[in-house]
Amino acid sequence: MQLNDLASGTFNQLFGRLLRRALGAVLLAAFAIAAIFYANGAGTLALTERYGALNAYMIMAAIYAVFALIVFVVLWANRPRPVITDRPEGALASPRNMQIAMLIEAAALGYSMARKSGSRIP
Repeated sequence: MQLNDLASGTFNQLFGRLLRRALGAVLLAAFAIAAIFYANGAGTLALTERYGALNAYMIMAAIYAVFALIVFVVLWANRPRPVITDRPEGALASPRNMQIAMLIEAAALGYSMARKSGSRIP
């Protein structure tokens, strides 16, 4: 057995399986669409006998609108969200500005602590 025979056998087995799965998915989608089509027709006929043609079509439209709304909400809830970074933006974005802000804050805290002490130096 040569190396190219081994590679082509592996390639055919891997992509042959993938091709069969893709064909199965296409057939599944086609049969599901046909089932929805026939269920839509049967539902419309049943509703036409009971409520009339116009109301039957309006009911079917409302049912599909609810399905579309459900799909929209699911897609909206699962949308990719922006990544939140740990680095602040704006004035304190650079490390140097952050160091200056911490020094000013430390000086202000030290000044306020010194003013609150009860002992005064004469």
